[in-house]
Amino acid sequence: MMWRSVLMFSLVCFMFGSGNGLGGKRLMCYFSSDSPKTKGYGRYTANEIPLELCSDVIYRGISFPEWRRGSYFFDNAEIQQLGGFMYTVKARSAAVRSFVTVLERGKEALSYSIMAEIPERRRAFVKAILELLEQYGLGGVEIAWEWPGTMVKFGGISSDRESLISLLTDVRAGLKSRNKELLFFGAVYPKVLRESYRVTSICQLVDYVTLFTFDMRPHTNNVADVHAPMRNRSFETESNRARTNVVDGVETWIDFGCPPKKLILGIGMFGQAYTLANPASYNVGAPTVGPGAEGQYYYEGYYPYYELCLLIRSGWSLFYDPIGQMPFAVRGNQWMSYEDTTSIGVKMNFVQEKRLGGVILQYVDYDDFWGFCGTRNPLTTFIYQRLQQIPSDIGFAIEWNKK
Repeated sequence: MMWRSVLMFSLVCFMFGSGNGLGGKRLMCYFSSDSPKTKGYGRYTANEIPLELCSDVIYRGISFPEWRRGSYFFDNAEIQQLGGFMYTVKARSAAVRSFVTVLERGKEALSYSIMAEIPERRRAFVKAILELLEQYGLGGVEIAWEWPGTMVKFGGISSDRESLISLLTDVRAGLKSRNKELLFFGAVYPKVLRESYRVTSICQLVDYVTLFTFDMRPHTNNVADVHAPMRNRSFETESNRARTNVVDGVETWIDFGCPPKKLILGIGMFGQAYTLANPASYNVGAPTVGPGAEGQYYYEGYYPYYELCLLIRSGWSLFYDPIGQMPFAVRGNQWMSYEDTTSIGVKMNFVQEKRLGGVILQYVDYDDFWGFCGTRNPLTTFIYQRLQQIPSDIGFAIEWNKK
């Protein structure tokens, strides 16, 4: 019986040792590295992050490093910006965990593929990552390889499936010796899950998988749709799209061998807008001709929550997709889907039902941080409070100990 008591003590320490009061669940907050440059009221810095709510802040991100003379080098300007960000975060909170995302952007679409395939370059990449983490006191790194393999647009090369595991193995080994965490940004596209990932191996190597369960309906589909549907609708007959949704995506990761506690559900704090082909046809699945009109702060077709929450109060008609379980708004030929506390509540129930590890916000700087529509950071606060209400997995251990 002694070993059971020791286990119980360890679990209690884990549960109550979490400084943010989430009982072991994580509320990870992406911070967009572009947000300090946003114009007007959209400008957002490290001083605005609600560190009392976020268990982790992920700086997203820095570009893939450049290969020069046998080593990898990160962009100096980006590193300086990261340094200023980390200085502010650490001055504000000693408890919050911090990460940095290494991104592939545009022209670097094959950078991960080339690096991961060559052992010498993998070692150099790990060395550059470790130096960066140590220099700025970061708690870990997120690998955002979009996407391995050749199954989707912007994909890599055929050997990526095995090279990805080699990369994660090397990064894991380097981080473990320094007590730092490894995150992996994971797709829920069926083809990527089947052909590009060895899910069981990935989940054995990483601490968490941050799931791309938002922005799943690109404008190029020319179909009005909510961007993070819980389930698919009858009009979605194309094989890959037919299982690209929150429920199927998460359940596939689990069915393929990933422990639920390692999965972090992504929630988008933005609206995605379309221009309808015919304003008289505005139900989910209606034809569109491209992105919606450009807003005040971001490129056409996307609106941060702090902008859309005001916008939809001015003459927009509000609707709800009962199967996708998300709201959408219509005004003339403009159509926009978004998250609110009702749709997020559905996703939080799913987090509890599946016993997932937590939630990641894309991005925390998109929330209504000014309080334009009421209280400040309403969506982040709602998610934080809902995570607090989810019983910790320690409850299962308590019941087991009574037997």
